[in-house]
Amino acid sequence: MAESALTQGRLFSGWSSQTESWKYVQADARDLRIDFLRGIIMMIVITVHMEYFSAYSFLVWERVGVISSAEGFVFLSGLVLGMVYGRKADKEGFNFVANKMFDRALQLYRVAIGVIALIAILNTLPFIDAKAVMTWVNPSNGEVFPLYPSEKASFRYWVSTILMLKATPHQFQVMGLYVVMIALAPLFMWCLKHNRVGFLLALSWIVYIIAQGRPERLTGAQFEYAFPIMNWQLIFVHGMALGVFKDQVFAFFSGGRGRVLFWVAMSFAFAGWFFTMNNPNPGLPDWAKLSMIDKGDFWSLYGQYFKKSQLGIGRVLNNVALFIVAMGLLTRFWVPISRALGWFAIPIGQSSLYVFVVHVFFVLAASLTPWHELNNFWINTAMHTVAMLSIWFMVKNKVLFNVIPR
Repeated sequence: MAESALTQGRLFSGWSSQTESWKYVQADARDLRIDFLRGIIMMIVITVHMEYFSAYSFLVWERVGVISSAEGFVFLSGLVLGMVYGRKADKEGFNFVANKMFDRALQLYRVAIGVIALIAILNTLPFIDAKAVMTWVNPSNGEVFPLYPSEKASFRYWVSTILMLKATPHQFQVMGLYVVMIALAPLFMWCLKHNRVGFLLALSWIVYIIAQGRPERLTGAQFEYAFPIMNWQLIFVHGMALGVFKDQVFAFFSGGRGRVLFWVAMSFAFAGWFFTMNNPNPGLPDWAKLSMIDKGDFWSLYGQYFKKSQLGIGRVLNNVALFIVAMGLLTRFWVPISRALGWFAIPIGQSSLYVFVVHVFFVLAASLTPWHELNNFWINTAMHTVAMLSIWFMVKNKVLFNVIPR
């Protein structure tokens, strides 16, 4: 008995030693875990926006929780902005950082206008039908909504509509929100660097709560149908705050109370997984979903707490829980995870804005092939795989890096 216990002790000791060697070690100011997560989110963006059912759909169609790539994109964009410009504010001063952020907002606005206009120009070519990115189809009833002006509209109207972001491919709409958030980021940074953190976060929650009861489109831009500023600012602002105070927050999670919070987050993440597995999505086979929650009850709860356009509170909590769990797992098991997927996710994540821009044209290109009409599971899987690997190849070889920001 004693020998058996001793043997088990050695085994667990060996396991503990092995897992210790798997931990993430910060080599420089860049956090590869964040890059990895951004890369995974970009993979989800590509597969979801190429709206074909494939093997990837079992993972990205709200399968691990009631989350989408949009929340991750917005939250991690705020986090990275806080990390990068928070350090620069300490070294260069607030005015320097504010100017840099305004310049970045203008750069992103120019990119947004360029993509929107280029799609419109491509649609005028006789061999290109860009309806896949110029319209949105309601999945519940098949109703088609045009996202661009009528071809009969005047040139002046077309120009003003594009400049005001009132025409946008639906796969690209979150870029409008991103432009506005970056433009407002100097105000957020001022609060974060002048001991107004509590005020900023409280104000963010007040605006969010008001918007839950009365959604408003502040800008009148098209992106606010899907991403109203008053709702979605919540996760960007909190992402920025986490980025500025990342070291302190991550240090908290290395302590006893932080570990308790991790397991609380794990419980919330599991609850989100269980709930979303009961989604009666007709696009998924019966064997891939549960039926323990009545269909009517599911949609009632979903509409009340998980609505995407309003960023329901259940969706917020599910995203927070999954972020904590993901960072905990990446920290503990970084070596095997990065060896398995890091070759793809890290470079994609480090060029996430570039990937987001070019993926729109891959969506368009896929819609022009004869294969997408076949609606074949294996062909769809191949199309998704080819698109992801092609974009990865472009990133690795820095294709158009001098034109498209990263």
